[in-house]
Amino acid sequence: MWRFIHLTDTHLGSMVDGEWNNRFLCTMMPEVMRCLRRDLAKLRPDFILVTGDIASHQSRDAVFAARDLLDSLGFPYYPMGGNHDFPSERMREWFIEAFHSHLPGGDTVYSFTHKNLHFCVLDAWWKWRDDSLCPVAEQSFHDPAAISMHGARWALPPHEFAWLEDDLAAHSGVPAIVATHYPAIAIPRRLRRAGLRDAGHLDNGDILVEMCRCHPQVKAVFSGHVHMHIIEPLDGITHVITGSMPEFPCEYRDVRVYDNHIEIHTCSLSDTSFAGRSLIPNRDYTAGMPEDRNVVIPQVFPGDDVVQRPHSQRDLHA
Repeated sequence: MWRFIHLTDTHLGSMVDGEWNNRFLCTMMPEVMRCLRRDLAKLRPDFILVTGDIASHQSRDAVFAARDLLDSLGFPYYPMGGNHDFPSERMREWFIEAFHSHLPGGDTVYSFTHKNLHFCVLDAWWKWRDDSLCPVAEQSFHDPAAISMHGARWALPPHEFAWLEDDLAAHSGVPAIVATHYPAIAIPRRLRRAGLRDAGHLDNGDILVEMCRCHPQVKAVFSGHVHMHIIEPLDGITHVITGSMPEFPCEYRDVRVYDNHIEIHTCSLSDTSFAGRSLIPNRDYTAGMPEDRNVVIPQVFPGDDVVQRPHSQRDLHA
């Protein structure tokens, strides 16, 4: 058995708090990361998969502060951008500058194989009001202190679907996980409540689901963005959506990979006071139902040792 950690929506490098479905406490994140470092030292994961919204404040200093806090955990990690990471061209430049050594090929779209599992990391683009796709947001979302991006939409561009199709075909004999900041599916009806704030999902998530369904080695899609725990099996693929660290329940996923199955366990921080500080009474639904917290995914087979396969956005447009 080996393990990796799924961590998402850390919103580091900001001294601005707010409210989403619970209190959204970015200012406590340096303390949270110190606690997480101690907790992960006991688990000793092979790496951490960080699915976006790593930084919150739109500044170079915030991006590099976020990088330093992730580095402080003491384990290798694979980052990807989210809406708070990529609203502007400058933020994209700062992200790549800060995390270059953690991005295979120095790009925001990449794949790698670790032991018996292949990973494909995607980078959704912004959907503008005229329905065109762009790697950056319209000017109205360029607010350095923005917490909410109400009305924003995202989708995967066609060239990334082409890249994903080729990559999965080239690794058809290895079980795979696809990772994207934005969920491919909507929040299930069973988890919806009156007053629930929904950050949305990929506009063309159905295309991603269908592509994964056509490649049976894809076992799961990992994402974040909606700040709540969701585990939803759909057409043979398990959608694993993990909550935000600055918001209740302030948890992460411990993913244990065996020769013939994957186990996903939801882990609380050893210091539970962070969750208590965030929780607004009667809004504990962001922790999900029991079936959203632990799951076993079958049919993972042994493979090769670590191999990284870099890809370039420039190649995708060629």
